[in-house]
Amino acid sequence: MADSSAERHKNLDASALANLPQNQYQRLASAGLPIVLPWNHAAIRLGTGYHSSRQLTHNPWATESPFLMAELAMTAKTFHSERGTTSTFVSKKTFTEEQSNDHTVCGFGVGIAPAVPVVEVSVKGTFDQQVQSNSDSEKRSIHTTCRYGRIDLERTPRLTTSAAALIGQSGLESFQECFGDYYVAGYILGADTGMLLSASSFSRKEINEVSVETEARVLWFKTHATWSTEFTSFDAGKNVKVLGYDTLDDRTWPNHPELLARDTFTYGSPQHVESMELAQKDLETLTNYSENLPGRVDKILQSSGLDDGDYLTFEQCENLCKLGVVVELLLLPMARIREVIEWQSIDNTI
Repeated sequence: MADSSAERHKNLDASALANLPQNQYQRLASAGLPIVLPWNHAAIRLGTGYHSSRQLTHNPWATESPFLMAELAMTAKTFHSERGTTSTFVSKKTFTEEQSNDHTVCGFGVGIAPAVPVVEVSVKGTFDQQVQSNSDSEKRSIHTTCRYGRIDLERTPRLTTSAAALIGQSGLESFQECFGDYYVAGYILGADTGMLLSASSFSRKEINEVSVETEARVLWFKTHATWSTEFTSFDAGKNVKVLGYDTLDDRTWPNHPELLARDTFTYGSPQHVESMELAQKDLETLTNYSENLPGRVDKILQSSGLDDGDYLTFEQCENLCKLGVVVELLLLPMARIREVIEWQSIDNTI
């Protein structure tokens, strides 16, 4: 039952991905070129097979290895610090601001002629409205990368007898269906940190003033009455979002599920104050992580006792994966392995 269920998942994955456009990794695989695959903290052994056709599925890794395990274990896994040692820090910031001040004044007047000809009444009034609004937005991004070298297999291990026979009997396609069309040939050491800050705020003040003046004339007597009132309203708000990731600590931001359910809160409310404080804390953490990324990676490598030219065991390699300093995997095509090419040639002469 387990096998049939796995087969159904495989078929579903294949049918769901059949009509999707190729991404950069699939295009590289179609051309038979090396692939550099972003990695996490999971331990994975050098020599593990990879199915590029399953790249978007939950598990693209082969369950069987075509290599002799004893020879794979004895093959030197060497750290080369001179291969790809680079660090980059990119910071970008944009800021926009809008202001407006609208002023509207209008007047009105009414004359009343009562039935009594000796009485005259007039009403005059003004309406004065002033609206001041201000809005601004800020976006800031930081992206830090560092690469400290690679751990490579010094040579490709030999194929098992059954793997070689599969090529000779059924061809390269059957071999790749079983063992994958790529294999993990190296680890790229380093880490990445990225952060995006999006902040916006607004304020709006509205003042409405109404004035009314009445005048009544009776024979030779005249009376005046004036009435005025003012209404003022004010509204303001601020929203800050911080998104980020850190491969070394295997963390992503934001990580406050209780505040993610809503985008905005009432300005000045306890929830709003809390969200601002958490966003500020996340911003400080990510900024610190970014600025100190090379030193953080170097500290882990030094504590692991890793020096240029060192030979590592499987256990040491897997430990580096778990520590988070394996930021990318170098995948090489199975079809470029010399022994695979030789067995294909033998097959073509039969």
